[in-house]
Amino acid sequence: MPETNTNTARTPEACCAKCKKTGVRLTPCERCDVVYCSRSCQTLDWKTHKKRCARNRGGDGPGGATTTPPTGSSSSSAAPPDSTNSTAATGGALEGGNPLPFTRLEKGTYLHDRPEKDTYKLLIDAYRLRLDDVAKFEGAVEPDSVYASATNDPLPGFRRFLDKARAATGGLLPPWWSADKQRECEDLGMSSAASNGWTSLRKKIQKGDVTDHYGDAKFPMQLRMLAEAVYGRGPGGQDGSAMRRMMAMQEAGAGARHMSLLDVSRYM
Repeated sequence: MPETNTNTARTPEACCAKCKKTGVRLTPCERCDVVYCSRSCQTLDWKTHKKRCARNRGGDGPGGATTTPPTGSSSSSAAPPDSTNSTAATGGALEGGNPLPFTRLEKGTYLHDRPEKDTYKLLIDAYRLRLDDVAKFEGAVEPDSVYASATNDPLPGFRRFLDKARAATGGLLPPWWSADKQRECEDLGMSSAASNGWTSLRKKIQKGDVTDHYGDAKFPMQLRMLAEAVYGRGPGGQDGSAMRRMMAMQEAGAGARHMSLLDVSRYM
């Protein structure tokens, strides 16, 4: 009588989709069944994961599983994880990360203690998103920008934005900022324009572009609040100070229960 093989195939141990760590508590993506060991790993993996996540939610998940999208969401796209916390990651878009962003906005130090290139990039992106917001919400365009004409030189308009940032009360720009550093910031926006890179002052961006690039659903809000600190008002004359304070309280672990009292969608 032939022997019966009692050996069974060993099931692979589950691991974090980003760092491959095993033996730790793993939390699934809110939109599919891919698992992560931490919110940081989930955020860092977002750019790679988002297309697969959308496919999984459409019924093509691992093992043929069909996953159900959260209420109010579309099966064709997914929002990145909310990474507004003390260790908020940016999917590698910023060299120095983005800790406590709303606390820093509230204190006026959002651009401080960052790598110089990160500071330049944030200023460029805040300016470009502001151009888009003003065009949409106010029907106005910056004359020296691609919103007025695709052939315009965008530098004069951006230079005025930087001049306003330098003149803003409370030391909005970091202590190391100088005329030479401003030229470096301007050069980044213009050199990228030659290659149509992300930081190109000739490239229009919208809220969704910012969310995808930084892997953070609240990053457009941060850039809008930074631009508000420069201009003294939000698009359409909105005042984001109450929202900024509330978001800072949320980072500190307080105030989350009051969030529904404010219309977050205006800033996101």
